[in-house]
Amino acid sequence: MKPIINIAILAHVDAGKTTLTEQLLFTAGKINKAGNVDKGTATSDFLAVEQQRGISVMASHVSLDYKDVQINIIDTPGHADFLAEVERSLMAVDAVILVVSAAQGVQAQTRVLWQLLEKLRLPRFVVVNKVDRVGVYIPHVLKEIQRELSVDIQPIQELRHAGSAQAELVTIRDGITYNGLSLSVDLQEILMEKEDQLLEKYLLDKPISPEEYYSVFKDKLQASQVFPVMFTLAKTALGVKELLFQISTILSNSAPIKNTDLSGVVFKISHHSSLGKLVYVRLFSGEISKKQLVYNQRLQKDEKVNQLKAVFSDTLVDMDFARTGEVVAVAGFVEAQIGDILGRCEAIRKPNMDTTPLLKVQVKPQAEKDYVALAKALQELSVEDPLLNFNWRKEEKEFHIKINGWIQIEILEQILKDRYLLNTEFVSPSIIYKETPCKTAIGYDAYTMPKPCWAVVKLEIEPAEIGSGVVFESTVGVNDILLKYQKEVERTVLPALEQGLKSWEVTDLKVRLIGGEDHVVHSRAGDFVIATPMAMMDALVNADTCLLEPLMSFVLQGPEDIIGKVTSDLVQMRAQFEQPEIEEGKMKITGFIPLATSLNYPVKLASRTAGQASIQMQFSRYQKVTNELGEIRKYKGINPLDRAKYILKARKALV
Repeated sequence: MKPIINIAILAHVDAGKTTLTEQLLFTAGKINKAGNVDKGTATSDFLAVEQQRGISVMASHVSLDYKDVQINIIDTPGHADFLAEVERSLMAVDAVILVVSAAQGVQAQTRVLWQLLEKLRLPRFVVVNKVDRVGVYIPHVLKEIQRELSVDIQPIQELRHAGSAQAELVTIRDGITYNGLSLSVDLQEILMEKEDQLLEKYLLDKPISPEEYYSVFKDKLQASQVFPVMFTLAKTALGVKELLFQISTILSNSAPIKNTDLSGVVFKISHHSSLGKLVYVRLFSGEISKKQLVYNQRLQKDEKVNQLKAVFSDTLVDMDFARTGEVVAVAGFVEAQIGDILGRCEAIRKPNMDTTPLLKVQVKPQAEKDYVALAKALQELSVEDPLLNFNWRKEEKEFHIKINGWIQIEILEQILKDRYLLNTEFVSPSIIYKETPCKTAIGYDAYTMPKPCWAVVKLEIEPAEIGSGVVFESTVGVNDILLKYQKEVERTVLPALEQGLKSWEVTDLKVRLIGGEDHVVHSRAGDFVIATPMAMMDALVNADTCLLEPLMSFVLQGPEDIIGKVTSDLVQMRAQFEQPEIEEGKMKITGFIPLATSLNYPVKLASRTAGQASIQMQFSRYQKVTNELGEIRKYKGINPLDRAKYILKARKALV
């Protein structure tokens, strides 16, 4: 049976990953002509908005056959606003090609992607692309990659005449060659450091064959301990054949899969005009077929495979069954969500999402008649991207979503127009603050009137470490509150924390149910759903809440003579930063800066320095901030502190 390899191609925007994908498909004979990103003809950029803008905004799936190996490729977005799409894609792959532009070197998104890949421990190739650009000096590029990412990143081929159209690939002069790759002296030393048997042979002055080095190299690459560098000029296909050969040779595993039990993960959801909801699944073991019932661990029940599709860009092809290693689209999984584990086995690849949207924006239809249609569209898009966190405030007739940046707004606006024929307006994005209790406190509510009802809830809240989220526990016995009612309290805690005293989400706290009672006659589950938010708000009033603001890590680079100007800016923006690093007339400053003060600074900096300086930022964490420096909002809807109105509303007695 033909081995299957699933890889993702990642890069900072404009490094050339989509062009590389095109050349991989063309070189393998999958397409007759390599598409052009700028002309909107790239195979993997099939959305209208991608073709118009020349950027990838959604992960695209293609496949090819090379050397009797099936290689499935996910071409991912490169812009920072779509990092969540990259994270979801990585649930499905075995390895990664990380593309670095030889002209730009390691960029902001490159660092973010590397940190993510380190966390997931995915094997990866580093591909240095655009090697023909004037001024490219490969030793400098490699030094930067090793300094910024890892010393274990080593070339397995050599490039001559870099910085010109005559660039060509050759064997490393001082290395040993085996199966089409060159192992440099530096790489040999790294392999010996990581493999005791090699080191022992070396110390005993015993000969080590190229095959032995190669075997260890292959093992360490698959264990994410060494990372080969290859060079390409994607627009002319230089190095593409060599890359395909190494992927198919090093990453393929011809050993039979012992586990035949079904194990898969849902990593993407889309909606098709005729098929409806399409659920994208990576199978790690076992098979699925049409009309089969597949167990979903989160739902704790089976869902039926109505149709099974192979995916190639925007083309779907019928399948009767799918085997281990394949990526397929399933129609029929109505309740499935991204991250769901399929089958009864322990998850082989668990969801690991770190992206945190930092901006909130209101979406309005330009025509009042489109109100309901826009609600349905945003609900659908929120299923495809759960981080949008669509919030429909029906009392105010407002739609709110969370986003990662300005580009995402433009893309969503275009998608709503192209896909749903809706003209929309995105109202002034605002930074997402959060709240956390300032101290430990107790909240209490006795919802016993008007009958029939009975729910007495006593909660204790305690501040927790920033970034820890919400933890719930109960110290109440079932003789005081039946277990089914305690479960209702637990389920209601998170919704009750959606707005705190300052109208932001409350997080980073421990919530304990420490007392209360039910009534054998009058209590209903819904009574505890009503009482819990009132008890929670009482606790928050007693604790008071501290405001939290998003903090960004940053790297600011530019000519040495602007140090005074930019450090003054940074101080005014409440940044914390290290002493500037200066080398060859250029300076670099690293540190942390509040998003609230720096949201528009990248544009301002480029303007003030005529494009000579740039700042690259990424989310680091939330930190406490005073009320004066943050933002306090008015509570949306009826506040549980307005107890009488809240109860009437909850009982649907208030219109």
